[in-house]
Formats: sequence, C-alpha cells, structure tokens
Amino acid sequence: MGLRYEEVTENVLDMLREVKSHHFGELRNAKIKVLFDLKKRKSGGRIVLGRIMKTNDLIRHLTKDDIEVMEGYDYIITLDKTCWDHISDEDRVRILRHELRHTFFDIDAENDPYKLLSHSVSDFYEEVEMNQNDPRWRERVSTLTEDIYEQEKEARSEKRRKKGNRQGI
Repeated sequence: MGLRYEEVTENVLDMLREVKSHHFGELRNAKIKVLFDLKKRKSGGRIVLGRIMKTNDLIRHLTKDDIEVMEGYDYIITLDKTCWDHISDEDRVRILRHELRHTFFDIDAENDPYKLLSHSVSDFYEEVEMNQNDPRWRERVSTLTEDIYEQEKEARSEKRRKKGNRQGI
C-alpha cells in the first residue's frame, strides 16, 4: 500500500506564492506546506478538492528544517491530485484562494498569529464576488473529479474481471 500524499510540483508552489502576494499580504511570512492527496476524500457527502490545516506543535517539529523552515510550517494544504491534474489554472487559483481564505492573521496574538476561520456562507463572500463569472465552478470541478474517480474505479473492475477470466474463475 502506497503513501497517501506526495510533494507538489514547483509550478503549484509558484501559483501559491502568486495567490498569496496578490490577495493575502498578511501571510507573506506564513510557512505553508502543500501536498497532493492521492486518494479521494469526502466530507459531508462532497468531494474535498482542497483542505487547509493549522499545524500543532508536533507537526511543526516534524516539518522543520535547518534552512527555509526553521520553526516548521504554520499551515498544510492538501490538494486532490486527480482534480488538480484535470482542471484549468483559473480553477486551480480558485482552490488555492479558497483555502487561504480560511486563514486569519491575529496581530494581537502573543505566540502564534496564524489562525483558521470557517466559511462565512457555504463559501466566502469575497470568493462569491470574485467568481461571479463562474459561480458554480466548484460544482463543475467536483463533478469532473467524481467522474474521473468513477472511470478509474470501473477500469480497475474491468481489469480484475479480465484477469479473473484468464485464470478460469
């Protein structure tokens, strides 16, 4: 059984840096680890295209290195790799922007100023406004991703059936 996560490409990190600098100046010093999730994840009956988590002390310790991230990461974003590989850059930016909307920089915090927020509606007001040209983008991308997972599942079943027939089962 393989691992669930893998490192993202430099292209993804460039895109994250671009989104951070254009929309989230308060996160300029935040350390954000981004990983591809290789397995389908659902929450509330919906496929999870991306997810952001606040790190705890253990994760911060395990993610520190001696050069770039001396104190570990503040957040970890996971992106559904199947989804990511089949969508446009515009939709990729939407996913990253949405995940970063969950962040909050608490200037008055004594230790760790990085926090997480829930949605203001089923999305964020800012994202609804920014996506007026394609308000149902999430449903479109979710349906595409679900369809791809279903096709892969059917292909695996067909392969097993053919293998079983060859073995005389």
